[in-house]
Amino acid sequence: MSAAFRTAVLAALSWCLPALCLAQAQPAPAAAAAAAAKPDYRIQQLRPNLAVLTSPGGNIAVWSGPSGVVLVDDGLASLAPQLLEAVGRVSRGPIRFVVNTHWYPDHTGGNEVLAKAGATLIAHENVRDRMMEPQQFVEESPTKVPAATAAALPVVTFTNTMALQLDGERIGIVHVVDAHTDSDVVVRWQDANAVHLGDLFCNGGYPFIDLASGGSLAGIVAALEGVLARIDSQTIVIPGHGPVATRADLAAYRDMLVAVGRKVREAVEAGASVDEVIAAHPTADFDERYAKGAVSPERFLHNLYRDLSTPRSGR
Repeated sequence: MSAAFRTAVLAALSWCLPALCLAQAQPAPAAAAAAAAKPDYRIQQLRPNLAVLTSPGGNIAVWSGPSGVVLVDDGLASLAPQLLEAVGRVSRGPIRFVVNTHWYPDHTGGNEVLAKAGATLIAHENVRDRMMEPQQFVEESPTKVPAATAAALPVVTFTNTMALQLDGERIGIVHVVDAHTDSDVVVRWQDANAVHLGDLFCNGGYPFIDLASGGSLAGIVAALEGVLARIDSQTIVIPGHGPVATRADLAAYRDMLVAVGRKVREAVEAGASVDEVIAAHPTADFDERYAKGAVSPERFLHNLYRDLSTPRSGR
């Protein structure tokens, strides 16, 4: 991976990683080399046939059955060989499918290596479109992400929903509109009773809403409401970054987004400036739980202000 692409990947990472992972993912050459040499892949078995691999690139779900393995996300390109080794410790079966939850390179970085190893890449149509863009960028970041190689592009794309039916398990994949980006999907294992939410949910930190990629607060809240309506207290909730969670954790996250969003919207409608909104500290009730991530309360509020002060059709 070139130095330019590594820098772009790390810049994209910084929006949602918890503070510890962010410290490991700074774009200094020594730090990047150390991360590549000593990846922190932690394997957590969630169900007999479902595990999660945690690395500086976030949470990768590994489902395995007699027919093979399905991955949800595949982390950083620089860690793809280590990912293959870690998956091999979970299952001896071939990796048949990889589902990308959205276009960010910390979730799609292993695509090329896995495709060349025989996996079929699956994603929403907007993931492929954005990965093909020569000058894709993350909102507020000066670093532009170059186009992915042809081998890294999803080959199975869809617009709304699709499902994989393997060994008695139904793995549903549902696109959610204009949420973290315009390319997000929710992946749900029906029999295993688990969901992977990608960057719709960064457990332990405030979210980054990528307005330049079609994201919105309303879209994230709607997506989380839809998930909460379909899961129960026994459902395992896998966030894009942060510890594996429960339905109660996800509901608390949704409640925080609604409460802070309401205060910011009311301030916008009253004519307050962004500096006045930040000074009012509408996140005060939630900072103890969410202010330790990469997105500070001030950055979160600035992001919300831009979102909620921009007229949108249908709003």
